[in-house]
Amino acid sequence: MKTWFFLLLSSVLLCSCSGVGSDSREDNRFVVLGPSLVELMYASGLGSRIVGIDRYSDWPEETGRLPQVGGYIDPSLEQIASLNPTSIHISGESPMLRELAETLGIPCYTYRFDTLADVFNSVDSLDARYGAQASDFRDELDEKLDSLAAKMESIAPISVMIVIYHERGSCSMTVAGRSTFFADLLSSVNCVISAPGTGSWPLISAEGVIALSPDHIVCLYPGETDTLEIISSEKNYWMELGFESDRVHCLFEPYIMIPGGRIGLIAQRICACLL
Repeated sequence: MKTWFFLLLSSVLLCSCSGVGSDSREDNRFVVLGPSLVELMYASGLGSRIVGIDRYSDWPEETGRLPQVGGYIDPSLEQIASLNPTSIHISGESPMLRELAETLGIPCYTYRFDTLADVFNSVDSLDARYGAQASDFRDELDEKLDSLAAKMESIAPISVMIVIYHERGSCSMTVAGRSTFFADLLSSVNCVISAPGTGSWPLISAEGVIALSPDHIVCLYPGETDTLEIISSEKNYWMELGFESDRVHCLFEPYIMIPGGRIGLIAQRICACLL
């Protein structure tokens, strides 16, 4: 029998004495894994219930005071159990964490953030379970997207390629596909994503980009600091392929690929490039 199981068993016994797993006890100690989900929890007014997060979550500032319990692939089961959680919340699926939750006698809730509909569904799930400010967040996001759509009316519809990864000088790159939250955000402001017909994050050649002929190209470099060098390099690369310099943009915000509590800002930054 594995060592961690003994530790978990001890935790279960301890928790049982304090009523963990009882239907009458309030669910107010969350372990949450996934930056998008952690952000959404805070934006929904549930941050005070979080007692542990994954190692990749770093917003808002309050997360810096929370214990980190590992990542998706390597969560620390012993540490999670020691936090005496009343529920586990994860982005995607994790059989390991589901088994842990079953052992601890607590629920394990899963969420998806692939599309904008997934984000809304996650908000609705939080609102149904806990209320708080989840519905307010959804209303604010709807208002933000409607406002951006109104601003974009003068130039829409335009096609936009979102470049997720491009090694400098390389003739190929990874772009956001048609079944991603980027595509949905663009659609919500009356624009269209420029991407191959299949694949969420397809690899495309420079020739493929030329064939698609997007009106704008937005390159994402979340958290990078050598911004001037990157901008110069990208603009020169795309100009050599026949794209005008003012149609090539670079975004460096650390949240630009995290569809969570700041997803409205993602849409706002992309629209700012296009206007």
